[in-house]
Amino acid sequence: MSSKLTRIINIILWVLLGVSLVLFVLFYMGSAVPGTEGTNMYEPTITETTLNWAYIMLLIAVVLTLGFSIVNLVTNPKALKRSLFILLGVGILIVISYYLASDQVLSMPGYEGTENVPKTLKYAGTGLYLTYILAGLAMLSILYSEVAKYFK
Repeated sequence: MSSKLTRIINIILWVLLGVSLVLFVLFYMGSAVPGTEGTNMYEPTITETTLNWAYIMLLIAVVLTLGFSIVNLVTNPKALKRSLFILLGVGILIVISYYLASDQVLSMPGYEGTENVPKTLKYAGTGLYLTYILAGLAMLSILYSEVAKYFK
């Protein structure tokens, strides 16, 4: 990268850090919404601004991550092929998790909410099973890497 571009990027990063630091200080040291001072429901007056700043920073991070990933995939066809296989594998794991999940309505005495429906329960079960499968695969890969060291 050119020296000028590096300098501009550093300035932008320092400005973002400065804005974040100012918001952090104002959030924790600033005034409170009237009526919430000294209570369990204490709320800083700058809460909405701080949340909006966090959303903006998240959006910037997502856009940059996706943008650089797409550029890398376009410039490197081998990476594109590997990425497609990874996406296919994740898709297969999601389908397996979906078919393992149950959509049976739960019997919960005293619960009067509206979220105890088969579709919601099926998605929640899919997420849980996917988490279990990925955690198991992570443990197996850690175990494999540790054991494989001794046979090299």
